[in-house]
Amino acid sequence: MSATILSKTKRSGASTIVGLLACQADSYLQSLKTRVVSCNKADKDLGYEVEFENTVLFPEGGGQPFDTGVVVANGKEIPVSNVQRDGLTAVHIVQEELVKDSEVELKVDWARRWDHMQQHTGQHVLSAVLDRRNIETLGWNLGPKFCYIELPRKLSSEEVSDVQQECNDYIFKSLPIKVEQHQDKATTDTIDHKVPENYDLSKGVMRVVHISDLDANPCCGTHLANTSHIGTIALLHSQPIRGTNSRLFFLAGDRVARYAAEINEIVRKANAALSCQTEDIEEKINGLNNRIKELNAKERAWSAQVAKYEAGDIRHQLEANKFAILYKQDGTNDYLRLVEKELGKLKAGEGTVLLFTGLGKQGGSIVLYGDEADAYAVKVKELVKNVKGGGKGRFQGKVTAWEKGEIDSLLKISL
Repeated sequence: MSATILSKTKRSGASTIVGLLACQADSYLQSLKTRVVSCNKADKDLGYEVEFENTVLFPEGGGQPFDTGVVVANGKEIPVSNVQRDGLTAVHIVQEELVKDSEVELKVDWARRWDHMQQHTGQHVLSAVLDRRNIETLGWNLGPKFCYIELPRKLSSEEVSDVQQECNDYIFKSLPIKVEQHQDKATTDTIDHKVPENYDLSKGVMRVVHISDLDANPCCGTHLANTSHIGTIALLHSQPIRGTNSRLFFLAGDRVARYAAEINEIVRKANAALSCQTEDIEEKINGLNNRIKELNAKERAWSAQVAKYEAGDIRHQLEANKFAILYKQDGTNDYLRLVEKELGKLKAGEGTVLLFTGLGKQGGSIVLYGDEADAYAVKVKELVKNVKGGGKGRFQGKVTAWEKGEIDSLLKISL
């Protein structure tokens, strides 16, 4: 869910504005007693849209996902599944109607919030280190498992190593982090930052996150109190995207330990499967790849021999009946091409050839060419329900799934 699908309900304007929310004033605050300002039915049966006087739940923004949590009303915990910003208002999605003006308690899913803060503050440190190398951060994403920043170019392996070390040095130094709030137009006009179109800065607030003397960056998100709370940053792989741009994937905080545990489990299973120590895995895999290449080469050679034999059989069928069929249950498109190559181009008057493969739900392929290919193609489409394809003078199609009896029907096809 995003802010774009919130209902068009007019907001009360009586709640604390986004920028001055309790969760932004104190990102370590885990619960808050507050009051229901409004509760309206959401569109598309999504539940109810609720405004509170103030909130401990962060609405999605600045690249940071929304918080989840619960609202405690009359002793009952009601899940808050989403929080979005509508202009200056934080809108909470719940599945039960809440009474206007009633007092409630909001509780944040702290594990989710802590993770988001580690990733988000980690991104600020990473971008600051890159900025000192004149490498601009064009954008970023906080995903459920991995994060990435978009850069104007790919970093070299040496750069990645150096940047990672510098980031972790700043983390170790436990640099203090503070947030400044600016509401006067004279100050906000001097800050180089693009504000979302639906955020009225004249009535809102500009928040600037300071990481000691390392970085000062406008941001609406929740952040850690000092860099040591990030724990660590691990820079992973890069992915090329538009033009020369590149995505550099990273993890921060507790995600690094979880990732290490996952990788260790994968390596342990690889050790067992390959019967080797960790340092020998690469050698073992290279050996297996070479063996597979050898086997594939032998398979191609044998397939060529079999294709030559079956092309000869097709020739005999054509000479006898002007029509030939070859069905290979485990055949591939490559194999059918081999057969065609061995058979050579059919001359006018030699007949028609039907080649097909597959079985059951795995589907298969059909190739049909020769003198009466078009007429047989009509018949094939009548007999095979799930065939898709076409071609004049040469029919080529894919069968998504073979129905019962269709293969037998094709083996007996006639005009």
